[in-house]
Amino acid sequence: MDKVESKELIDHPPYQHINDLMSDDYFPELDSRLRRGEHIDARSHQLFNMIRNGFHLLSEHYQRYGSDLIQAPESFYYLRPATGGKNWIRSQKLDALSMIVGQVLAMFHLDPEQLEDNGWISADAIYERMRLLLDTDYLCLLLERRKIETQADREKAMETLRRAIRTLARLGMVRLEGNQANRLQTQSPLMRFIEPVRAISSTPEATRAAMEALVTDGYISFDSEDETDSSIEHPRRSKRQDDTCHSRVEDQKRADKTDNGLTTPQYESLMEEEQEA
Repeated sequence: MDKVESKELIDHPPYQHINDLMSDDYFPELDSRLRRGEHIDARSHQLFNMIRNGFHLLSEHYQRYGSDLIQAPESFYYLRPATGGKNWIRSQKLDALSMIVGQVLAMFHLDPEQLEDNGWISADAIYERMRLLLDTDYLCLLLERRKIETQADREKAMETLRRAIRTLARLGMVRLEGNQANRLQTQSPLMRFIEPVRAISSTPEATRAAMEALVTDGYISFDSEDETDSSIEHPRRSKRQDDTCHSRVEDQKRADKTDNGLTTPQYESLMEEEQEA
């Protein structure tokens, strides 16, 4: 925004009252997408400008529902449940796999080399990065496989991985090539995943290194301000020699069923604000 345009908005703001915003033809789409947990950036030009020009009005509006409208340093917006009080907009937590994939993609986003090939990243490249960073049993658990040894095992694991990629695409964090989630481009909302290390990392290289350490250590987090303990350890083998990755997957599925699939005893991920009025 240039200085002339900025002064014009200050002198003649386009929205004087929340009713002005709600009367805008684009408001229903904006409201629906924010409540679903989407991140709005400059790709959605009209919606982005609506928020930018009516930020304070919208902030007050969503505070009534117990949600904060957040403006990220990378110039995107999203809703986050406010701490304390009642939240009238339903929120759902991302599962562990989607959180790990998001962290890995944040590292890709910070890597200048990924800009080659117009920034397109294959699902296979994501899998290979995860395979290098994660304990084999942990990767097996995340991808819901007893083992990943044959090509058939790999194909099933990739189906699970692509499901997580599509979840991130629905949140506006990546752009897919087609509907198969085989290739994607990273987007700035992935920078939500760097919040735990943002304050201690002064360069992209340092941030990538810190993120790699978090993924390797099994730390799952979305926002550094969250009060929940988000430090996650890898599920290691127990003293019983017959404790397999498969048994941990089954335990995980049973835990999910008892907790509505939102959180599990092993994982405490932060929020996918998939929201309804």
